[in-house]
Amino acid sequence: MPERVTVGNATASRGELQKGVIKGIELNTTTPIDIPVLVMNGAKDGPTLLMVSTQHGIEIQGIEVILKIMREKVNPKELRGAIIGIPVENPLAFMHHQYLSWIDNLDLGGGGSASPLTADQPHGASTERLAHALWKEAWSKADMVLNIHCNVRPDSLFFTEINVGNPSTRERLERMARVFGVTNVVENITIKKNAPDTLTNLAVKNGVPDILIELIDGRWISEPSTSVGVRGVLNIMKEFDMIDGPIEPQKSVPIIQGVCTGHGIVRADRGGLIRFKKTPGEFMKKGTVFAEIYDLYGDVLEEVTCPVDGYIWAYPCGDILGTPGSLQAVQAGANIAYAFTSDEHQ
Repeated sequence: MPERVTVGNATASRGELQKGVIKGIELNTTTPIDIPVLVMNGAKDGPTLLMVSTQHGIEIQGIEVILKIMREKVNPKELRGAIIGIPVENPLAFMHHQYLSWIDNLDLGGGGSASPLTADQPHGASTERLAHALWKEAWSKADMVLNIHCNVRPDSLFFTEINVGNPSTRERLERMARVFGVTNVVENITIKKNAPDTLTNLAVKNGVPDILIELIDGRWISEPSTSVGVRGVLNIMKEFDMIDGPIEPQKSVPIIQGVCTGHGIVRADRGGLIRFKKTPGEFMKKGTVFAEIYDLYGDVLEEVTCPVDGYIWAYPCGDILGTPGSLQAVQAGANIAYAFTSDEHQ
């Protein structure tokens, strides 16, 4: 562990917490749009943990989790290792209360496009430059990444998602997901060397375990997201011997046991208002009606059915430009639900 840990213009010596920014981009008014960062350097050696939130600008629950961990829960003089906390990864999206960057409508995480945004473009579009700065200054310095997102609705399931396709990170990812303690969705995808260099793919290529954490009620700082997030992060830190203490199980939230596998997106065939007849996390047999789409006269136009024996983890509802609009109205082709299965029902 180095005597000093530097991220952007923030440098923390042993036993210190410091704050600063990662240099971002400049608007046409010459106003700088930088990325806030907290850096905690422990008094003893250990791994470097990176926590990031608000990669999508309307998913703010992780901000409070990071602040509580770094300002209240962890004492740098008792920490083994270092913590890098980035409360808002995408200030371009956050400042306009939008899912994607308002300047170029790009996804900082690289999703939602046939040509994903990558983090290897220091002279690229505005959001590409933010991604490159994040990789260079933070992600590339981490031994573990906790990538905190949120589903929009408060009735969504808490879940983690891991990709176990890389043997070098599989064991650590499985440990991280197990102790975080919520429903865990497992992918097994091999990221090839020529895969686009998104932030996530670069982590895989460099052997850095990157776990996706999905809290709920994304537009509000609220319970139980704060407590679930803080408890899960502290559990990961305990598991990897960064802090002392027993692993604490998650409380009072629905959890689907077993190895869960994402089935895919359920889309609307008709347009109109939508009502949901099943709660996320409620087991359904294939063909069970979980939603109805109806018109402005009240006539039901479509009964939406579960495509598998399994569950819905969230209703993103009313997506516009491929992003969750959170309006309880849909057009034909809209993403209305995420379906998954558990090996306990196979």
